[in-house]
Amino acid sequence: MTVQRRRGVTRGYVTALVAATSVVAVALVVASWGMIALATGRDPVATDHVASWAAPVLVMIAVALFATSLWRQAIALLRGRQRPSWGLMVSAIAGSYLVWSLGGMLAGMTLAETWLSPYALALAASWLLANLAGWGVLVRRVYTDRPAPRWPWERAEENE
Repeated sequence: MTVQRRRGVTRGYVTALVAATSVVAVALVVASWGMIALATGRDPVATDHVASWAAPVLVMIAVALFATSLWRQAIALLRGRQRPSWGLMVSAIAGSYLVWSLGGMLAGMTLAETWLSPYALALAASWLLANLAGWGVLVRRVYTDRPAPRWPWERAEENE
């Protein structure tokens, strides 16, 4: 059995990565929800009596759950785990779906806007993609000796 050399990663790096990955996840949600709204002609929340702040609050709760899951995955990876923490990923994805669906029902949304909504599925899919991307970046940083990527103009200065 070969022992793989690991690079040290600071708490600040992991915090920044979790924050960046959370921003990417939200960007994916906004883009996918926009495409769904464009394709279907429906808003995520079409019920009149639902407060306008309900959907953003539910998404922010799901983002907090997502960021917590990413932090826990980073800790597992830094403790030597080299494969994705599928249990944590699935729990974050399922948790975001449940937050949207259960919270939406409590806020007064219909069944079609919560449990059966394409928006809820897009939320879960966005979380999965962002989660895998964040995990991949951290694995590359910890388990490879490759330097940080550089822009072409940064490489030109090294060749002089």
